[in-house]
Amino acid sequence: MTPDPLFTGDAVGGWLQLPSPAVAEIAGSVGFDLVCVDTQHGLIGDDTVLGMLQALSATGTPSLVRVPGHGAEAVGRALDRGADGVIVPLVDTAEQAAAAVAACRYPPDGVRSFGPVRPSWRGGDVFAAPRTVVMVETVAAVANLAAIVAVDGLSAVFVGPSDLALAHGFALRAQDEDGPDADRYAELVAGITAQCARAGVPVGIYCDSPAHARRFRALGCTFTMLAAEQAILRSALAERLAGARP
Repeated sequence: MTPDPLFTGDAVGGWLQLPSPAVAEIAGSVGFDLVCVDTQHGLIGDDTVLGMLQALSATGTPSLVRVPGHGAEAVGRALDRGADGVIVPLVDTAEQAAAAVAACRYPPDGVRSFGPVRPSWRGGDVFAAPRTVVMVETVAAVANLAAIVAVDGLSAVFVGPSDLALAHGFALRAQDEDGPDADRYAELVAGITAQCARAGVPVGIYCDSPAHARRFRALGCTFTMLAAEQAILRSALAERLAGARP
């Protein structure tokens, strides 16, 4: 399977956790290569996903929805609303990765129930396989990575950097170049990206900052997703407030 070019050209993505189509349209307008609508940790309810995906479509920005967990129902609902693909969290085994791929595809290749509501009026091939991205963020996932990346139909692996650190007993600041356990954490990430490279599977990672994006790119990640808009908004507001104080 040829790697998806969206995930192999040092793409930089946006990350949305606030329930707002207007914010989604703003994110889509600034030039991100792709944008993720996060329904796992974000504040985005099921009914808001449609408007946010429509806003991203208006800007021509490819969209992913991070679903809340395993299960074909949540995957199908995201895809029926028009997401270009899904990110499935906490995938520990090849069997779980294969289930994620199957949830994105119709029989006989998968288990997705046929009802492509929004895709049917957008035009195009409703049977085209959506992007299927699985998260590697646990000790079990790292141990089973060789089998996970061998799953047919997988579009990319996505590293959850904070859960990866905590699961391996590292401080969250291990993600920083000058943080505690930074070298051991870098070795862990580099090991993941090397296995993915050998299998020809792209690998991305969530980044709290542009500095993290540069660090993880140097460690072999082929695409990066910048911090959630709520974190960027809060930081920008605090900076403006501090600058305006006497």
